[in-house]
Amino acid sequence: MRKAISVSACVLGLVLIGLSGTSPRPAKIEVVSTFEKRCSSCHGKEGSLFEKEFEKKYKTERELTEVVESMPGAIGMPSEAIAPMVAYMRAISRGEPYLVWTRESQGALEGEVAPQGARIQARAGKTNLKVERSGTNRWRIRLPENIKPADVEFTLSHNARTVRLRLKDSPYTHAKP
Repeated sequence: MRKAISVSACVLGLVLIGLSGTSPRPAKIEVVSTFEKRCSSCHGKEGSLFEKEFEKKYKTERELTEVVESMPGAIGMPSEAIAPMVAYMRAISRGEPYLVWTRESQGALEGEVAPQGARIQARAGKTNLKVERSGTNRWRIRLPENIKPADVEFTLSHNARTVRLRLKDSPYTHAKP
């Protein structure tokens, strides 16, 4: 009897794990807009007042995260917003472009990019996707019916720096140190 219950519990657990990780989700924060509203008065537009490669001052990822959490602009910020903000700090430190996917609605993906002059290309397999830019840091892609967000890969470039993002891996660049 115990063996049957254990097998059933294992099967149920595997089914739930399989269902939980099936599709990527947008980030729960508009990182670039939030930074501009809460942080740019001290750190400059798009982090222009940060010293180059400042992330190297912190020995661990946790130290960098704690510094971001301690900033006045982070007060009241939901905990799930901290990791995308830390990733943005990492991009600024390295002088690399940053992209975050923030919304999915009616067959379209939307998000933000920094710096505003960054070039964005998107594709799904061999299909190039048209990236619409609205405003300074906003982007939008209308997905063809046969393409899912997990299929989309971005290539960003700015000042001879190139960064890639596959939405199946993360909704924002620089997610890993």
